[in-house]
Amino acid sequence: MNHEAAFTKAFILSEKRARFIQGLENPKRRKEMLEQMSLHLPYIPKLGAAVPIAKDFPEELEKLLLSKGAGASCFVTVDGLKIDGRELPLRQALDLICMHEGGAILSCLPGRLAYYKPASPGQGVILECP
Repeated sequence: MNHEAAFTKAFILSEKRARFIQGLENPKRRKEMLEQMSLHLPYIPKLGAAVPIAKDFPEELEKLLLSKGAGASCFVTVDGLKIDGRELPLRQALDLICMHEGGAILSCLPGRLAYYKPASPGQGVILECP
């Protein structure tokens, strides 16, 4: 299972899953889905924890994600950057998305650990399956 499918299955509300993954998988609809995700991600609330503002920047996010089991790289789903759909070193991805005004998802452990950054000025969310 790829990162986006695993993320969707684990974290997106059941009634939104099919539309979400179909939108991401369809090259013609992906841009629209990424724009929507930027503004609102229909994630399961009990699996998300808002990142304190003091820790919502690359260095602190990297420490937090690594402490939760993230590896050295992550899969990036992002609105408006050429790194969308690529695997990157975790710190590099954090540096790029934290400076970006659009929304992003970093899938650290497929279906188990991710970071969601909404479009600015939104507060980041750690998504974690028990």
